[in-house]
Amino acid sequence: MRLSIRTRMILATNALVAALGIAVGWLAIEAAGREIERKLLHEPVAGAARLVEAENLPPYSDSLMQRLGMLLGAETASTLEAPQGIVASSLPAGERRRLAAELARDDSPGRVVLGAETYRVVWAKLRPPAGDRGPGRYGPMRLYLLVPEPRVIAAKEKVTGRIALVTVLAVVVATGVGSVIAATVSGPVRKLAARMDELAAEARGVAGAAGAGLAGRAARYGGPAEVARLAESFDQLLARLAEARAELARSTRLAALGELSAAVAHELRNPLSGIRMNAQILGEELSRQGVADESLDLIIREADRMDLYVQELLALAADGHARQEPAPVPPQRVEAPIPLHRDWGPLRLDELARSVAALLAGRCRHAGLTVETDFAPGGAWAAGSETQLRQVIMNLMINAIDAMPHGGAIRLRTSAGEGGTVRFSVTDSGGGVQAPPGADIFEPFVTTRARGAGLGLHICRKIVTRHAGRIGYDSTPQGATFWFDLPRPDGDG
Repeated sequence: MRLSIRTRMILATNALVAALGIAVGWLAIEAAGREIERKLLHEPVAGAARLVEAENLPPYSDSLMQRLGMLLGAETASTLEAPQGIVASSLPAGERRRLAAELARDDSPGRVVLGAETYRVVWAKLRPPAGDRGPGRYGPMRLYLLVPEPRVIAAKEKVTGRIALVTVLAVVVATGVGSVIAATVSGPVRKLAARMDELAAEARGVAGAAGAGLAGRAARYGGPAEVARLAESFDQLLARLAEARAELARSTRLAALGELSAAVAHELRNPLSGIRMNAQILGEELSRQGVADESLDLIIREADRMDLYVQELLALAADGHARQEPAPVPPQRVEAPIPLHRDWGPLRLDELARSVAALLAGRCRHAGLTVETDFAPGGAWAAGSETQLRQVIMNLMINAIDAMPHGGAIRLRTSAGEGGTVRFSVTDSGGGVQAPPGADIFEPFVTTRARGAGLGLHICRKIVTRHAGRIGYDSTPQGATFWFDLPRPDGDG
């Protein structure tokens, strides 16, 4: 017989509460029993021993033992620790002899039977009065307390009955709560199952198939009938979801292709710009000498035409990327570095920077920029690819040039980085990075310039990360500093 969700929840709730109730009840009974023994046995005998010592009462007096027994509602006895022997007691003579025999066999019996009465036995250390101590008199003693066992059992049974009553009440309350919860859960589940059947029927294109095949589905899937219906309907929806995932994968591959195309186009813009700039400079120099060269004008026109194609490609890639609506990436995402390439050799970042500065000297001069250097003595050695790191430095310098359209200064610097690395930095005197709050400017298609593609810094981070380094920037209203740290070559401290 297949049980409903409501019945299963009630049974499961009751079983859980019953198991917890039994476990907690047993622990509570054990703890209560220990507490009762402490209150009825251990605390009274310890208190009586302290009272005898504090008042310097003679523990070898039968009269004192009888008074303590009346006060505590139990029998008492005092003994010497060594050799064993009863000194005084509130017991009659016959029971006193039987107690002495029991203590001779075991000085801590825990339970003794004297006549028709069973006693629980505990003891505490006791010192005789100061004047009665010493050799030939009294040594260390013990004060025994004998509490009738029925008294202890009655106290425990009273507590046990209360705990059992609370446990039963908890099971009853759990049954009611489970019934209410089951009713609130099973109703919506049945409605959800019916709705899922409708959605599955729509996905299959079969009208009115919401209730068909329920017995077969229940046989195929274990559990309640409502869950079987949900599982079958989910199978239909998962098939549709698989088709959607396949379509999304195709779209993702197209987006990656667009990003790659944009990256290639971005890298083509830099050499095109250099070709055009140098052709203009050469044309101006020839014009001052009275020489006209139409080939230079052709170079400039073809460079402009290629730049138009590159701009169209970038616009198309950016538009395709925007249509993909990617999930937002938290700022300052750190990509896991990969091991250094074994073919990469040591190189000097200061020499790479000088070569890049020489290549961009004409562009800097026309923009009214000065280039300053502050390189560490002895050279800034790093491990990596000369071509790729030259590209990083060029991108950072071009960004610095674009940040100062009205002139300024660029400072190239090498220094010691964190963790034994070498740092290269490019500082400009522009207005700083005007990035939106929370934006990661190293992500693709994130730019702070109106005509920027947003790929230069992303490519820089890819290269630096590939070299097991890290890249970042510091910005103020007086300018920005972009830096990257790279590992030093092996053996270079």
